[in-house]
Amino acid sequence: MNSTQIKCFLSLARTLNFTKSANELFLSQSTVSKNIKNLEKELQVSLFNRDYHKIELTEQGRVFNNRMSLITTEIDNTIADIQQGTNIERPTVRMGYTDLPFEKKWLPIALRLIKAHTHVQLVPYFVDPGHDRNINALVGEGKIDLMIIQNDIMAGKKDVQYMELFQKGFSAVIPEDDALSLNNTVRIQDLLGKRIYFWNGSDNFPAIESLKFDIRSQNKNVNLIEENDSSNLIAYVRAKMGIGVVPSILYNKADTDIRYVPLETSQKLSYGIVSATTSDKQDAIKKACKYISQAINICKSQW
Repeated sequence: MNSTQIKCFLSLARTLNFTKSANELFLSQSTVSKNIKNLEKELQVSLFNRDYHKIELTEQGRVFNNRMSLITTEIDNTIADIQQGTNIERPTVRMGYTDLPFEKKWLPIALRLIKAHTHVQLVPYFVDPGHDRNINALVGEGKIDLMIIQNDIMAGKKDVQYMELFQKGFSAVIPEDDALSLNNTVRIQDLLGKRIYFWNGSDNFPAIESLKFDIRSQNKNVNLIEENDSSNLIAYVRAKMGIGVVPSILYNKADTDIRYVPLETSQKLSYGIVSATTSDKQDAIKKACKYISQAINICKSQW
């Protein structure tokens, strides 16, 4: 993997057009294509879906684009610091993130705000919910300094502090040709008689358990299937196999073929920043939290 391959990938991920990327990079179209193919061969994954009329990122391509964009931004910032004679010995704060669509929106803004207004270096650290299930250990052992998660995950844990940023409820995920997709909200009663794919993560969330109880108590024979992988759940909805119920934080604006309709329920999930009280980076964490909160508030009005 070399810098030319990365530049070609990042450009094509943005333009989704070989000709535009070739012009942007002052390369031939065949050179761009060759670099992309060599990169895919080295990674042993397809980064783009290609047909005669359209180019789009694969799921692996979207993940790779998100992470490489963050890495190249940090490289560019470091080069700029050196060129400007800036002292680059800055306190480093490692922030766990999980690649949620909303997170992809506010994280770049937070990085820019923190760089512009502090001497803190915020370093994103990808947390795979499928493997890094013990987030308590990640924070407590100092592998990450902070993370935005549901308060329930850290409830009752010692040596951690939590700063709430916002609360969100739940949404029904509905195929666009289902009559329910036209509703502004969906009631639990509207879901009865339908197959329900219910998101339930590996951690015990009281609000999720309470909602599950409400659904089952209104219809003891409800066809409710629990699913801890949101990607699988969305695939089932797209296949018109049923309706999904997910925390509203999982809403993805890019999913134009399905609708996320707010579910009428009193249950809410609290989302906020968790960090270790024993960390020796309290001042840097406090500064980072201030601008993370600002970035989230900026994006909430647009999401």
